Amino acid sequence: MPLRKKAPIKSYQFKLPDDERLDWFQALTTKAAQKLLEELWSEEWITKLGKSGLKAYKVINEGRVELEGTYLPSRIRRGVAEWAGRILRGQYKRYQCFKDCLEILNWLGTETNENKLITVVMQHCRTKSKKGKTYPFYKKVMVEQTIAMIKNWHIKLSIDFLMFEYIDFVEPTIQNFAFPFGPDDKQALQYQNDGQTIYLRMKLPNTTQPRSIADWQWVESELAIPEKILEKIEQANSSHPKKPVLRTKILKGGLEYFFLQFPWEFQKAKKRDGRERTLAIDLGLKKIATCVVCEDGTQVSKPIVIKLKGSQYRHIERLYGDIAGVQKQLSKQKKKRKSKQIGVKRKEEERRRLYRKRNRLGEELGHNSTNILIQLALDWSCTKIIIEDLHSYKPPRGRRSWSRRLSEWLRGRIANLLENKCQERGLILQKVCPWNTSTHCPRCTIKGVKVLGPNNSIEDLKGRWFICHQCGFSADRDYIAAINIYRASFIDYQIIKSLKDTNPIPYMDIGTPHLTVPSGGSEMNCTNTIVVVTGNG
Repeated sequence: MPLRKKAPIKSYQFKLPDDERLDWFQALTTKAAQKLLEELWSEEWITKLGKSGLKAYKVINEGRVELEGTYLPSRIRRGVAEWAGRILRGQYKRYQCFKDCLEILNWLGTETNENKLITVVMQHCRTKSKKGKTYPFYKKVMVEQTIAMIKNWHIKLSIDFLMFEYIDFVEPTIQNFAFPFGPDDKQALQYQNDGQTIYLRMKLPNTTQPRSIADWQWVESELAIPEKILEKIEQANSSHPKKPVLRTKILKGGLEYFFLQFPWEFQKAKKRDGRERTLAIDLGLKKIATCVVCEDGTQVSKPIVIKLKGSQYRHIERLYGDIAGVQKQLSKQKKKRKSKQIGVKRKEEERRRLYRKRNRLGEELGHNSTNILIQLALDWSCTKIIIEDLHSYKPPRGRRSWSRRLSEWLRGRIANLLENKCQERGLILQKVCPWNTSTHCPRCTIKGVKVLGPNNSIEDLKGRWFICHQCGFSADRDYIAAINIYRASFIDYQIIKSLKDTNPIPYMDIGTPHLTVPSGGSEMNCTNTIVVVTGNG
């Protein structure tokens, strides 16, 4: 019997009223989860939870959750078991990656070039898709981090690789508070949605160290649903949400607030009918996205570029500079003895603050960019969006480390958001291999050259301009990549082996003018951080 496809789930967060009892609840559950995590921190439990298809609290007995001299209700203990189990389960793939990297390193030796080690691991550990195409089982970033970790510890300890254990190098820590009420059966949380307001009853402690059930009480509150969320919830399968997760979030002012994150189940939107018109997208950093609209093997739009404002790019550059400076100071202090370390806690808090700022900025860029891309696809009556498959993405050599890290992180975030938003709007999202997309001419399929600019024909591998000596076509490399990403969507690896074997894409300016961006190369400020430009075809 075929498996039933899961319905799309969308979650919305609601801020809870300030209450010191929430702080006590957070302290108690975090302490209990950390204690349980340290007790179960073993390769046996990581493997057991990673291989099990059951909920984590069904694998870990709630009786294991205990704090000396403190009473925790059974459903709270069950939630703690689920929370700690999810963290352990999340380590399973990293543990597998560690074992595979250790095997390759032991085989090839530490003197082997790091890029070669990464390539061998990526080629050796692969998985097969439903269509028969193989992909790397691990993301490149995970492999890089794992190999670097093993090498660092090998230098420090000077012991044989085979003596290494994963649990000796990774410490079990809870970084973010996220208490799941999923295992509860209305004994710790009760809620009702009347369409405008969520009426809530939550069991919270009366004191910092509850001794009995009498020290826990029901606390009532009301959560008003904003109009924007109401409009979206109306399309859900049911107005009643699934069981929430209690989270904390640090807002711009630096203050920490509690939120309940409620998930709603939605029906998968029907695929849009009509012509097979496609929006092909090449993702980047300064130019967040370069896109073209294509139909029936023909380009029908001028290139559309979503890019960062110059001031915003400089702001991000300064932010990463500040992070690097704090990290350097921390590294110097941590090399000293603990008795001589000065200001380590303050610097660690400063680093966390800068990373939170980076994450907020990245989230804003990701949401704004994907909203514009979805609107472009709808305005051009597209039925499909094509992006590069990040499993095979390899960042260019020589790029500054902060730029590379942000580019990888932002690409991944945009890809995830696009997947969710395409489901919501009934669009198809296709991912293709991006290899050689910026090196082959989309008009004649011959390999071209990279030069420094349209008026500077000096060949340079890092050049941002493309010239084809065969047919004379020249354009920005990101524009070339966007067209070739559309060409890559026609590759059937059982018949067509590479991009050079696909048909060229001619340009016919017959597309329907879109509403989001004016034509003719002018800019349009879509947000405070992003502008959209229509280029020349």
